[in-house]
Amino acid sequence: MTTISIICPTFNEESHIERTLQSFLNQKRDSFDLEILIVDGMSEDKTRSIVKEFEQKYLSIRLIDNKETKTPFAFNEGLKNAKGEYVAILGAHTYYAPNYLQVCYDELLRTESAGCTGRIISSNPSDKIGAKYAQWIMENSFGVSGSSFRTIKEGYTHSVNFAVFNKSVLLALGGYDTTMHRNQDNDMNQRICDAGYKLYCTWKTECHYYTSSSLVKLFKYAKNNGYWNAISLIHRTRSMRLYHFVPFLFLLTLLGGFVFGGIEFFFWHKYYILLLTCITLIIHLLTGALFTVLSAFKVFDFRKSALPILFLIFHLSYGWGTLTGIGDLLINKDHQWK
Repeated sequence: MTTISIICPTFNEESHIERTLQSFLNQKRDSFDLEILIVDGMSEDKTRSIVKEFEQKYLSIRLIDNKETKTPFAFNEGLKNAKGEYVAILGAHTYYAPNYLQVCYDELLRTESAGCTGRIISSNPSDKIGAKYAQWIMENSFGVSGSSFRTIKEGYTHSVNFAVFNKSVLLALGGYDTTMHRNQDNDMNQRICDAGYKLYCTWKTECHYYTSSSLVKLFKYAKNNGYWNAISLIHRTRSMRLYHFVPFLFLLTLLGGFVFGGIEFFFWHKYYILLLTCITLIIHLLTGALFTVLSAFKVFDFRKSALPILFLIFHLSYGWGTLTGIGDLLINKDHQWK
């Protein structure tokens, strides 16, 4: 019988790992055996002890050390140890519907794809308002674009996350790029497509992805993602798309508008550039307000009224990350990215 090997990288996931492991064990498997590889980056909390308890109870679970700590090393270590002909690259911040692997596997075969993912639904990890705002931002197509793995529609796609893959394809492409400490999934997806394979998203099953637990963590996450977009643009250009840089272009528009607008006003006492910049800012806030209203129609919550401002901060944080990444590239092209 076919075997699917789950490869799940972890680092300090004590808050989520038990529920995630249970969702792995609850997977219905009518046409495959299941192997669960937890590849841990030497966690400093209780993650390892929790996994070891499960490992003692279930023969299908193995704890593997990732001494390099970074995610792409975990993926490659998992590929090296996986016994299955197929692998599921899954996250520890996520729990999966009981039919997730079976449906993704069946759809992968039906569509003749190299990788297949289910629908990814953003969930909040706590009842705190900051976590709720993080969820609302990350599930909104204005917050993360309609091309994000969180918002993509069913069908063939250019990118999949939390997917079942044909292991032979990943190995033939040389595994994951260990220099890409972020965006390594974007890079792999693009290489799969460039090699002539297909990727597919099905809405016949779903998984729930925990977003950041606070707004501070969310904005830091946005900044880090923006930073790595700049690095990826140079080192893995084809893995990046225009929507990855819209926040950066928006930030540049505002910064350039206020700088040149200030110069225009100081020397010529005119304020056309400042006016256009303010209009750009207002358009962003109005667009955020429109998407907030649309979101409120689905699930009303008066606290969503703060979303237009939070969308703005999120996008500026993302754009600032890209700007700092470009700055690092210009200052030191040989820098070892961390």
